[in-house]
Amino acid sequence: MTPATILIVEDEAIVALDLQMQLEELGYEVVGTADEGAAALALAERHQPDLVLMDVHLKGPADGVQTAAALARRAPVPVVYLTAHSDDHTVRRAADTAPYGYLTKPFQIRELRAAIEVALTKSRMERQLHDSERWFASTLQCVADGVVLTGLDGRVRFVNPSAEALLGCRNEQVLGRPVGDLVRFAAGAADADAPAAGRPSEAVAQALRDGAVVGIEHGLRLLAADGRHVPVDQSASPIDDEHGRRLGAVLVLRDATRRLAQEARLRASEERFRNAFDHAPLGMALVAFDGHFLQVNAALCRFLGCEAAQLRRRRHDRLTWPADRAHERARLRALLDGEAPVVQFEMRYRAPDPAAPPLWALVSVSLLREDDEPTCWLYQVHDLSPQRAAAEQLAELASERLARRASEIADQTKSEFLSRASHEMRTPLNAVLGFSDLLAQDSAALDPARVQRFARHIHHAGEHLLAMVNDVLDLQRAAQGQLRLQLEPLALAEVVDQACELLAPQAEAQGLGLVVQVDAGLRVRADATRLRQVLLNLGSNAIKYNRRGGEVRLQAEPADAGQVRLTLSDTGCGMSPAQLARLFQPFERLGQERGGIPGTGLGLLIARQLVDAMGGALAVHSEAGVGTRATLLLPAV
Repeated sequence: MTPATILIVEDEAIVALDLQMQLEELGYEVVGTADEGAAALALAERHQPDLVLMDVHLKGPADGVQTAAALARRAPVPVVYLTAHSDDHTVRRAADTAPYGYLTKPFQIRELRAAIEVALTKSRMERQLHDSERWFASTLQCVADGVVLTGLDGRVRFVNPSAEALLGCRNEQVLGRPVGDLVRFAAGAADADAPAAGRPSEAVAQALRDGAVVGIEHGLRLLAADGRHVPVDQSASPIDDEHGRRLGAVLVLRDATRRLAQEARLRASEERFRNAFDHAPLGMALVAFDGHFLQVNAALCRFLGCEAAQLRRRRHDRLTWPADRAHERARLRALLDGEAPVVQFEMRYRAPDPAAPPLWALVSVSLLREDDEPTCWLYQVHDLSPQRAAAEQLAELASERLARRASEIADQTKSEFLSRASHEMRTPLNAVLGFSDLLAQDSAALDPARVQRFARHIHHAGEHLLAMVNDVLDLQRAAQGQLRLQLEPLALAEVVDQACELLAPQAEAQGLGLVVQVDAGLRVRADATRLRQVLLNLGSNAIKYNRRGGEVRLQAEPADAGQVRLTLSDTGCGMSPAQLARLFQPFERLGQERGGIPGTGLGLLIARQLVDAMGGALAVHSEAGVGTRATLLLPAV
């Protein structure tokens, strides 16, 4: 423990030295000695001692009493007088400096020690009390509420700066005045909900009398000294010491200006919300988390065909379509989890008539909060019945237009098809009729070679007509979905080899190479006859429109998504983009109608429909002057 520090002020050097030695033996620390007042003040300022032992008689112009008074003014420190003077005049002068002790010489060391300890303890307690008072005073100075302290007589002892600002006067102007003269309220209250105000001295008197806190009175109109009317809330409380002895009372005044303004804004906001809610053209409802209606507006009542009182007795989910409830719960859960500020979805409500169809609505739901805590759902229900009816009417009109347009297109297509079919059939029929007429006119005079030639022409024309009829029938069956297919796992290489055997004589006649690269392990799901028909059609075209000495190549490989890719490419004349765009039109031969290459213009169209029917796809790529590549995608096995 740090020893107490003591300053000795004694005019006799021997006495001062003896006193220092005795104090040090008692465990005190002597910070210095002085024999005159000025030196004592300088040492006290430098060392800040815990106690000063002061002789009355000193050297110099100032005696010990005057030095103690000067010391109290500069840096208060406890003083104990050690002197041989005990006359009344000296004692009175010393008492005026509020010393902590007065010992007359000679004295015993025990007496000195007792005086020092008492003085140090009293000084420590006074310092603690002073610090506590400073804490309390500083707190009151910083409090935003106005604080007025009174004694038992109701007279003002203290007002803090906030109270000064509210009252319009200074602390020193009001000390000792009755609180009722200082704090006055105008008649009535600043807000309609506040009780009529009385004099605040009644609250103070009640607190002093009952020894209990007087509850807060809200919205009183304080009359300030400068004539202002300040809305305040007031409360009062008694002040007791640690033994329960009544000391006075405290009156607290809180400026209510901001609170009342906020409450006014809140009331206005609530009124605006209530008006918007009640008179909104769309249905609105406040729904509790358990599903019960808390509040509904007229538009929602009209939409659901119920009275407001009836709705408030029901749950929201009892009015909705059962199949829509799971989706509604999921959207509400997302809203509660903070995934979105508002959720919107379509749902159906039950109509008042159980036999009537459901009422469609676009529902927007938001989460209302109070003090950042969720309180209920806000539903906004927009009736979609007019839009639904209009959409259904538009859909019916569009369907009628589409059906009419489809019928027109079908008629036009049928007409075009018949026109082109008749045109394509006219040429071989003319040949049949012409050559048969020649034979009929003078068959006896004709050379047998010519007769045989005319017969061959008639036969070729008949074959062409038969092929065209067969193609037309296949095309019709494919369009009507009446193709007979036997889909089964096939070894692709076997089907390709069979087709190439039939194509080989035609390729040899044209001087073309026929190259096949198909892995024997590749298997597809298809109809063997129809797949062979597709390959013969594609291969025949690749041979007919190729150049002499060219090549026809068939390659197969596995493709993605469980398919096999079969590619048939040639080195022929190819096609322009414009020709490629017309490739799959019926009877379209791309300008070869007048050439010497036979064909009906239906083969590729039939081939694509056959491939589609087998679950595959056919695509053709071509470049003029380079060649054409046909790609088949077939389901793999």
